[in-house]
Amino acid sequence: MTLSTYHQKHADRPEVEIAPRIAAKKAELVHVLDVLGNSFKPPVRIAVLGCASKQIAFGHIQIFGELFGASVDVITFDITTEHLLGVPNVIKHDCTLPLPGAPFDITYGHVLLKFMPPEKQWQLLLNSYNALKPGGIAIHIMDKNGKVRPTVMMQEGTVDVPLDEHIVKLTQAGIGYKIIDIKVGPNQQGNGTCLVLIK
Repeated sequence: MTLSTYHQKHADRPEVEIAPRIAAKKAELVHVLDVLGNSFKPPVRIAVLGCASKQIAFGHIQIFGELFGASVDVITFDITTEHLLGVPNVIKHDCTLPLPGAPFDITYGHVLLKFMPPEKQWQLLLNSYNALKPGGIAIHIMDKNGKVRPTVMMQEGTVDVPLDEHIVKLTQAGIGYKIIDIKVGPNQQGNGTCLVLIK
């Protein structure tokens, strides 16, 4: 099995780099849930939309287990799965298509939108919302570059996320949303933006 250059880069990261990334993801989620008011009661079903490495996938299971207790069901969807061998509940799936196994309490994408063109970003946003139970939330974390316009190619084959355009479409579709600035860490500096869709 040969991993892509992108996935191999993430697989080669040492634990000393992975642990802070997982801690930062947990802090982001705690912040988002605090802002929204965490009202989820176990069992909680979560769909993770894309994941760069098995270390991070196991980190997601740990994070959501700590946030919601033992009664949590985490399913990871990715367009390729070779890099996630050994992780439970991994499904090979293009998340720009309707998600199998719905409904979920939470759908979660971390810095995923920038890896696809804007029209596919919009389809993923719709799918993450349509897969929710009533009262569910779709959490989409974007890094600092997530709001930059115009759409241009950036590092690692990524593109900007035209957030303003997506918000117009969400409003037209009658989909509730909230924008949350991610401010975690010792200096409470802005690490990015979170778009939350609310069903």
